[in-house]
Amino acid sequence: MPLASPPAFGVVAGVLLLAGYFLYRATIPKPIPGIPYVAASAMRAFGDVPDALNYHAKTSETIAFLGQKCVELNSPIVQVFMRPFSRPWVVLMDSQESQDIMARRTRKFDRSEFFGDLLRATMPHNQVSMKTTDQWRFNRRLMADTMSPQFLHNVAGPQVHAQFCTLIDLWRTKADLAQGHPFDASEDIEGGMMDAIYAAAFGSSVGTTLAQSTLISSLQKLDRLPTDPDVVAVFPQGPRPAVKDAITIIANSSEIPMTSPLGRWHHAFALRYYPTINKAVKFKDQLVREKLHAAWQKFTSADASADDIKCAADLIVEREVTLAKKQGRQPQYDSLTVQDELCGFLIAGYDTTATTIEWGVKYLTAHQGVQKKLRQSLKSVFTEAAENGKAPTAVDVAKTSTPYLDAVVEEVLRCGVSAAGTVRVATQDTEIFGHHIPKGTDVFMLVRPTRPPVPAQQCWLLLTKADLQIQGPSYTAPPLFVDEAKRSETSKQLPPEDRWTGTWDPTALDHFDPERWLVTNEKGEQSFDPQAGPMQTFGGGLRGCFGKKLARLALRIVFTLIVWNLELQPLPEALKGFEAEDKVTHRPQKVFLRLKECAA
Repeated sequence: MPLASPPAFGVVAGVLLLAGYFLYRATIPKPIPGIPYVAASAMRAFGDVPDALNYHAKTSETIAFLGQKCVELNSPIVQVFMRPFSRPWVVLMDSQESQDIMARRTRKFDRSEFFGDLLRATMPHNQVSMKTTDQWRFNRRLMADTMSPQFLHNVAGPQVHAQFCTLIDLWRTKADLAQGHPFDASEDIEGGMMDAIYAAAFGSSVGTTLAQSTLISSLQKLDRLPTDPDVVAVFPQGPRPAVKDAITIIANSSEIPMTSPLGRWHHAFALRYYPTINKAVKFKDQLVREKLHAAWQKFTSADASADDIKCAADLIVEREVTLAKKQGRQPQYDSLTVQDELCGFLIAGYDTTATTIEWGVKYLTAHQGVQKKLRQSLKSVFTEAAENGKAPTAVDVAKTSTPYLDAVVEEVLRCGVSAAGTVRVATQDTEIFGHHIPKGTDVFMLVRPTRPPVPAQQCWLLLTKADLQIQGPSYTAPPLFVDEAKRSETSKQLPPEDRWTGTWDPTALDHFDPERWLVTNEKGEQSFDPQAGPMQTFGGGLRGCFGKKLARLALRIVFTLIVWNLELQPLPEALKGFEAEDKVTHRPQKVFLRLKECAA
């Protein structure tokens, strides 16, 4: 065959070059006019992705990279280019405008596909993956009773209390064997929370903590205990229950759509073809079906009664029967919707709460004055328990007003920030700060600290520019400048007294100070004010976190048990760090405890 003539070769080369140019133009980001962005990123096919990967390699964090752009560009609103062939993400870091979007602009902003993508492959029929549709409302009604005071106080709360009493016993044994040495507590906390949420979901414990306690109790002493008291004592780790491994693997798989440019498609592929993940999913599916079948058998027996409801599975089956009767259809107790809602109750309740407990023990350890005051406050409130030498019961904690405990829990939630923030998608063309936001644009409303707030008594400490650059503006650092005339009309028209929350003193946002949540009346009595300042840990508005009541109750019970029974003593400098890593949640990298039994 003769070679192509020079003119023909030139035509082919020209076509190839032209095709390459158009392919290049198709891959480079298309910025939204007017919204600040990094100019160099807009000229690369992968936009901000290389910088985000470099940031993650240095810090083990991903989402904080987005907030960093706001500070670098000195703007409360920026755009980043994180997905090839996709529109930019808009990043917003301003508490007032975020509150306005979540609470009052719900017709223009709905649940984002991004957040749904984290769980859609594993739980496609769970409410968290859905837009605000009739199906979402049905799912919400199906699960409503799991957040009722009756269920929380009589079922979920006591299960959390029982499982963490077992954990306290394990820590007592470890403290004796460690002889003043610190030890890593992250696995213990995660195991304790898995036991608690599994028991609330299914009525029986996984036994993670009990198995570890049995192993540790069999030891006479630790081998090779270091002579230096600041060196970590290492304990043997027994085999983990299959349930915990499976749930942990599934929960951690949500990192794939968070970090992969292919998003949910990569996640769906992994669930099907990665052997470890696929095996965990099959195990979970079989477990949930078996538990629902057992609940159905119990509920449909001749002598069934309301007293038989011992867990969330029982409650969901009962609610499905009630809804089916109202709608004139046959109950579907093991439908995919029921399975995915129960699975979501288990996974979401375990992972996020365990992470917040880890942040909580770190803050209580780092702030000895707060820990001491919390212990004294609890003893003064639960006087009968203190006189009897016993910890308060779950019902005591649930039904008794404990302002300082509530304040500590809220401050841990504010500063630890186990969730990245909230993501909404524009359902129509709209504006933020006067900037055009095209329909379909994801808006990331972030609050993410990556340095520990300092004790209130160290208010003289001056933060460096680098410190301020990695805090969450408007939440844990002074807000970035906003032209008030450019706020949305709903945000501008609302008087301060009618806003979602109050505002903080911008000079004290970097302090870990539970007192900010307390108000004092004319009689000198203190009460807890949950609207004292901006808070976004549980989102807000119609699509706020469904499980926040359970989470807050669990945190109140857990912190009460820990502080009541044990002293969290100061740690050596090497173990104090508040560095974090982004997995499904924003986890601390170091969770060490040095424990001592509280004096009676």
